[in-house]
Amino acid sequence: MTSSNEFYSKLPVLDSFFDISDLDNYSKIPEDWYIGITDIVNSSLAIDNQKYKWVNILGASPIIGLMNEGDKPDLPFSFGGDGCTICFPPEYLDTITRVFKASKKIGITAYQMELRTSIIPVSFIRKNGFDIKVARFKASEFYSQAVFTGGGINFAEDILKSDNHIIFKVSDSLDKDSDVDFSGLECRWQEVKRKEMSVYSILIQANPTLKNQENIYDSILKKMREYFGFDNNTNPISVESLHMTLSPEKLSGEFRFRTIGMNWLHRIAYKIEVTVRTLLGMYFMKFNKETSETDWKLYKPDMVANNDHRKFDDMIRLVISCPDKEIEKFQDFLDGLYIQKKVAYGIHKSDSALITCMVFAWQKQHIHFVDGNNGGYVQASKPLKQRMKDILEN
Repeated sequence: MTSSNEFYSKLPVLDSFFDISDLDNYSKIPEDWYIGITDIVNSSLAIDNQKYKWVNILGASPIIGLMNEGDKPDLPFSFGGDGCTICFPPEYLDTITRVFKASKKIGITAYQMELRTSIIPVSFIRKNGFDIKVARFKASEFYSQAVFTGGGINFAEDILKSDNHIIFKVSDSLDKDSDVDFSGLECRWQEVKRKEMSVYSILIQANPTLKNQENIYDSILKKMREYFGFDNNTNPISVESLHMTLSPEKLSGEFRFRTIGMNWLHRIAYKIEVTVRTLLGMYFMKFNKETSETDWKLYKPDMVANNDHRKFDDMIRLVISCPDKEIEKFQDFLDGLYIQKKVAYGIHKSDSALITCMVFAWQKQHIHFVDGNNGGYVQASKPLKQRMKDILEN
C-alpha cells in the first residue's frame, strides 16, 4: 500500500493537457494532508508601479524554498503569478511553515510587499463541502505538472483573502531564515516576444454552482485545440525569442531577493557572480558549447519544454502567444458561455511574457514559470472576478 508521503509520486502521468477535464484521471489528496496557499497583498499596486518581475519572484519563492529541502520532495504545486499553492503531507508542516515565514520576511525587507499565507487542513476543506483532487500532467520529459480539481483550491483562496484567514495564517514572527535555501531562484532573461504575435494571459472558471463542470471544461479545451492547435503554435517561449539580460534594472528582482541579509561585500560578490554566469551562459549557448555537466545547445529547447504556460487548478490558466484574430474568435465563444452563466473569464493582452526560473542543474533539471508582462494573471483576474460576481448575483 502506498504511504501518504508517496501518494503524489506514485500517480500515473497524463500525456495530454486535453485530458484534464476527465475526472477519472484524478485522485483524492490524502485526508491528513494540508494545502499551503499564498498571495501578495495589493499586487495590483506593485504591478502599476512596474514591479511585476518582483511580484513573480516573490510569488514563486516558496516553491523553490521547498524544493531545495533534502532530496527535492515530489509534491504537487501550482504557480499563480502573485502566489502559489502547495499540497503536502503532515511531515512537511514544519518545513512549509518555515519556508513561508522566510518568503514573507524577504518580501517585506526586499520589496516592501506583504506575502499573505495560510496552511489549511484538507480535512477542513472536505468538511465544508469541497474537495482537492490531483493528477500529474507530463509537460515534458523532465517536468510533470500538478493539475487540481474539486473546488478546494478556490475555497482555500477564498479563505486566504477573507477574515477567516487569521485562523490558518502563518505567523508573521521574523524567525531566522538562514536555513531556507532559495538558490536556483533566478530571473535573468529578457521579456520574451514572438514575432507578429501578442501574449495573452487567460483565466477561465466554470460556474461553481453547476453540476458536471467537467463537461464545460471539455468543451472549452476542444475549442482551444480547434482555434489554436496548441503547444507548438501557442507556447509563448521559443528558442529564437530567448535572450539573457545584463540590465541591472531587470536583474534587480533576483538581486534584491537573493542578497537579503548579506553585507555589502557579499552583495557585490553576488552581483559579479551573476554577471559572469550570465556572460558565460550567453557564450555557451551562442556557440553550442558542451561543458563537463551541460550540453548548452539543449538549454533553450529545454526551457521551451519545461514551462508552465498552460495549467489547471480549479480553473484553466493560460499564457499563450497567438494572432489577435484567433483570440477574438475564442473570446466570442467564451462570451456565449458567459451569457449562459456557465463560465466567467478574464483576458489580459501584453506584448511579451516573463520567465521566473527554478534551476537545480543546467542539464535538464530546470523549470520555468511563465506570466504575461505587465501583470498577466493578476490583471486577467480582475474581469474574471467581476464576471463571476455578476453570474452569482443575477
